[in-house]
Amino acid sequence: MPAPSKYNPAYHDDWAWSLAIKGATNDEIAEAFGITVRTFIRWKQQYKSLADAVAQGKDIADAKVEKSLYQRAVGYTVTDTEKIIEHDPKDGSVKPIRVKNTEKHIAPDTMACMYWLNNRKRAHWSQRQEVALSAGDDSEDVLIYLPANGRDAEDGQQQGS
Repeated sequence: MPAPSKYNPAYHDDWAWSLAIKGATNDEIAEAFGITVRTFIRWKQQYKSLADAVAQGKDIADAKVEKSLYQRAVGYTVTDTEKIIEHDPKDGSVKPIRVKNTEKHIAPDTMACMYWLNNRKRAHWSQRQEVALSAGDDSEDVLIYLPANGRDAEDGQQQGS
């Protein structure tokens, strides 16, 4: 069934929310609606209920990703269930004879830690180094930002080579 070409709050708000909560972008929502991105943006500006539905869905999706990133950064425990199945030779039925639950600890991920700290504690964990150069006279200091790994961001060349 093709999407209606006119905005219908009962139809579009819930659909936009359900797409946004799954991580859909404005482009993808507009495509699902069968409209242009420009029309979708205009609808969001004209209809507060649509803008709210999309924002709420995206907030929930973002929160899920943030929680996953946090768990990867600090580590977490999962329960793994293993069922041992036996076939009854008399009637051929299948029945579990033993269920074994084991807990596994997933170790913290260094890259997730770095990403989290680079964004949440930028002043202490930034990947950039700030270097102030002075000409020795009353001229203003010049700030140069260098990546912490010593590479020039533009050409990827090692500095000082």
